Amino acid sequence: MRAWLCSRNAHKARELERLLPGWKIEPLAADDYPPETGHTYYANARGKALFGRERTGGGELVLGEDSGIEVAALGGRPGVESARYAPEGAPAIARLLAELERLDERDARYVCEIVCIRTDGTELRGSGTLEGRIAGAPRGSGGFGYDPVFVPEGEELTVAELGDEWKDVNSHRARAARALLAALASAVLVLAAAGCGGGVDPTSKHVLQSFFTHGPRARALGRRFPHVPGTLKCVVHEKGKALQATCATEISLVKPSRAVVTLTEAWNHGSTAHTWFFFITRSGEIESVVQEGSAPPAK
Repeated sequence: MRAWLCSRNAHKARELERLLPGWKIEPLAADDYPPETGHTYYANARGKALFGRERTGGGELVLGEDSGIEVAALGGRPGVESARYAPEGAPAIARLLAELERLDERDARYVCEIVCIRTDGTELRGSGTLEGRIAGAPRGSGGFGYDPVFVPEGEELTVAELGDEWKDVNSHRARAARALLAALASAVLVLAAAGCGGGVDPTSKHVLQSFFTHGPRARALGRRFPHVPGTLKCVVHEKGKALQATCATEISLVKPSRAVVTLTEAWNHGSTAHTWFFFITRSGEIESVVQEGSAPPAK
């Protein structure tokens, strides 16, 4: 899947490309981006996506992203002004540390909002946050932005020290990307229920069959999820009550040796959903799994 990221920030484009398996994301080069005057991350992200849709003619998928760091002792600043707080990197970090120099309160959080506009004009969004605190001095060489001074909750190292592998699972942008994938999966459920969809390529079919027979966890899920891309009706139980649900399977081939299997279970007329993202080898072996959405109900 190819998409334009409505930003000149190549760091974000590469990070989102890792976070959205199977996607090819290119930053949209433009010198006339509209000013970020929104009072929320969503407003700014949506404004960028709408600009990108107009610039590309509406025939391609576009993404708008806005993110920032909110520091409790500064009343939530820099917040949506993070990108304009100071030049990115060392100057912004120096200003932040200077403002906090005589303050004991160091709690902070990262926030990210992603808006996706599809070729048919429909909009989907994903939000993510990461709680933490501001370190006394920069540490580490990884990441970008405020990563050298942001220590996530439950960690002793900064994000810059934890590195890209940690970020790809835990960062605010990773959480927003997974939320967006869950929203996309829910949209696929709606299309499938309406009878839309295409054929199944042989490679995807073979990889899925290997996945659903490889281990006990996949075999258990395979008892209710389809073994080819598509949707099946199923029943879940919430607070002792049987509910009609839908179970959808999707697959994206990331590399010749790897794939991502997405399983989405939706109930309450599609308003509630739980999604599993299985990162697997082409032989079906699970390397890692990420879950997003509401807690899965009893079966």
